Amino acid sequence: MKSEKYAIKNTAGMFDLLKGIVMLSIIVVHTLSLYPSRFTYEALQDNGSSSQAVSNIVLILYSIFKHPLMPSLFFISGYGFRKTSFKKNLSRQFKSIMIPYIVTVFLTAGLHLCTHFYLYRNLKDSVKETLSLFGGMILGFPITTYFGGIKFISCGPCWFIVALFVGMIIFNALLAFFDNVKLLLAVLFVTAFGWLISLIGTTPLSFSQGCVSVFFIYLGYYAKKHKLLTEGIDTKKKVVYVILVVIPYIAMRALGYIDDMSYSVYPLGMITIALNGLFALCLIYVFLLLNRFNGFISSSIRSVGRYSIYILCVHTIEMMGFPLYHFTEKFEETALTITVFSLIRVAVVCGICFLYIKTKDFVLSKAADKKISDNNS
Repeated sequence: MKSEKYAIKNTAGMFDLLKGIVMLSIIVVHTLSLYPSRFTYEALQDNGSSSQAVSNIVLILYSIFKHPLMPSLFFISGYGFRKTSFKKNLSRQFKSIMIPYIVTVFLTAGLHLCTHFYLYRNLKDSVKETLSLFGGMILGFPITTYFGGIKFISCGPCWFIVALFVGMIIFNALLAFFDNVKLLLAVLFVTAFGWLISLIGTTPLSFSQGCVSVFFIYLGYYAKKHKLLTEGIDTKKKVVYVILVVIPYIAMRALGYIDDMSYSVYPLGMITIALNGLFALCLIYVFLLLNRFNGFISSSIRSVGRYSIYILCVHTIEMMGFPLYHFTEKFEETALTITVFSLIRVAVVCGICFLYIKTKDFVLSKAADKKISDNNS
């Protein structure tokens, strides 16, 4: 009997699985960055060994999956975007994005000061380093930057939140003046501007990344408006998409081109940005098809994705506020060490996040019950 074709539907949590995978991937990747990656080292050795070939394949597959992750998050934000007035949009984005970020800044700085003083017993240096972190986070620098000899430590993974805030404000402003082809041209202009200013240097408020994110946000907005994910694309357009996007993207990764949005590294400039964004559509579509599967693991991942912004904030606090290198350098780099440490970080970050959500819901529930009780009395 022929099975019924799975249909993608617009639902509130349709992207939760992908967002959960992205959040978990971010934690694992940041754990790998604490160690000199052994398989990367082997892949760079020109010894013609079979292990080198395997490492190269692993690196290519890793690169294909990794680089569309952040664009996909901006894409998802654009998919749910609704045009409104500048004032309402600013208020909405500030409440949903920047308030969690501001709280994260102060908690990170507090943890940073406490842990560094406890470990190194030097109050002056601890305060100086914490002020560098606090300044960098307040100014929203995506990478550690020096101005006039003053060090500003990066805001860590939360560069995404700052860039998203900037991107959503700019995109809403563009919607107020442009539509259709003119909107696309305006988006491309802003994106190109963001790329070009990144060549000059690091921008505060992750402004360069925010401008580039406008393109990804637009793709999500366009996909929702034209129902690309729910009604699909005809065969002719799929062939064009494979030829113009999928093949060039995979070729770019096979040739070893590495980019990093947080560092504003785009080897092929606008081509890299465009391919990352357009290939993100493919990645998102694949994960939407995986929504047909339900189980303990997938449900757990969706829970992580549902609270992705809180996961990102908690991850930033533990990553930037705690000197993890103080411990990782004490352990030999092995696959087991990296795996265990990744699992510990995932458990800690998710545990703190869900504890916060439960506490928040409990407090709000009690406050609502009290209000109802007061009104009835």
